Amino acid sequence: MQPFASGLSYFVRGGWVMYPLLVCSIAAVTVGINRYLFFKKKDSGKVFTEKFCTLVENNDWEGAKKLADSTEGEIAKLATIVMDKHENYEYLENFISYRAERAMDKFEKNLALLNIIITLAPVLGLLGTVTGMMGSFSKLVERGQDPMAVTAGLAEALITTVFGLVISIIAVCILGYFERRMKSITLSIEEMSNTLLEAVRKKCECPCVLRKEERSL
Repeated sequence: MQPFASGLSYFVRGGWVMYPLLVCSIAAVTVGINRYLFFKKKDSGKVFTEKFCTLVENNDWEGAKKLADSTEGEIAKLATIVMDKHENYEYLENFISYRAERAMDKFEKNLALLNIIITLAPVLGLLGTVTGMMGSFSKLVERGQDPMAVTAGLAEALITTVFGLVISIIAVCILGYFERRMKSITLSIEEMSNTLLEAVRKKCECPCVLRKEERSL
């Protein structure tokens, strides 16, 4: 109870700027939770990519398609769609690029908001500090208050800067985590795409093999 009361006291002393800072903190945490749940559900994982690529390299298209169909996530979904359209190399290359961009857009959703919060929170904190300092010096000039009281007012004015920096640091950590996850997903998509394109290129050079694989599907 004591930490809560102390935190509430700091919030009240920080002034009106604490309210937009509170909105920023809630938004950052909300985006973090939302993206974590989405990544957990939609990231097929490196294990799937490795197994899928191994099956394709071994010309086991039926096994690769079964694996993709039975796995959740955007990479597995992309693999399933691509395998249904593997008859034309040039078309497939453009199709994979298009579908990969759409898949990555889903992972990037709302992450731009974290970039805004990273920049906005410290600026809001600085604004609160400046307005607080202006109020303290104004009281000193108008009423001739004790300089020690003004010093206390300046200390309170710095509260918003501290809160703004803390929120920005949290947002940076959240964004960094998801950027690392997205880099891993991008590499998995590239590995899967290159493996499929190479396999289709070889099959296009030998149409009889392609027809045999299509019958097995």
